Amino acid sequence: MSKSSVWIITAAAALVSCSATSATSFTPGAVCDGSAEENRKIVLNFYNEGLVGLQPRAAFERYMTPDFVEHKPDVPQGTREAAAGFLEQLIAAVPQPRWEVVRTIAEGDMVFLHGRFTPAAGAPYYAIADVFRLEDCKIAEHWDVVGPPPKDQANPNPRF
Repeated sequence: MSKSSVWIITAAAALVSCSATSATSFTPGAVCDGSAEENRKIVLNFYNEGLVGLQPRAAFERYMTPDFVEHKPDVPQGTREAAAGFLEQLIAAVPQPRWEVVRTIAEGDMVFLHGRFTPAAGAPYYAIADVFRLEDCKIAEHWDVVGPPPKDQANPNPRF
């Protein structure tokens, strides 16, 4: 894999890092009370549609506010359109990535996801932390931190 492919994978993994494997879901158009649990469901549904379903543009249109703010420095302009395009490029470059949600924490209008991303079968995991802020039952902002696979695992405790 080329260095540029690794960079794209790393950057995109941080932006969209996990597959939602939750038994709960939020139905778009349903009454949303803005609770922490409803916000968690919205974020997990975004992952299911945008990443697992490989439909980032549709997911951004459905789950993000029109004035969504992306804080990732790798996404030009930091807009909803730019973030959706970034993910489309990732999916075109890596057609079978795998995201897994390890845990979520929801508090008020904030949802945190800790996940792992694998760019290819058998490849080492990237550790991902995504933070979303919701507004009126839509994702309004996103921040992330990505940790590439360690070269040496000196610590005996696992990352996940």
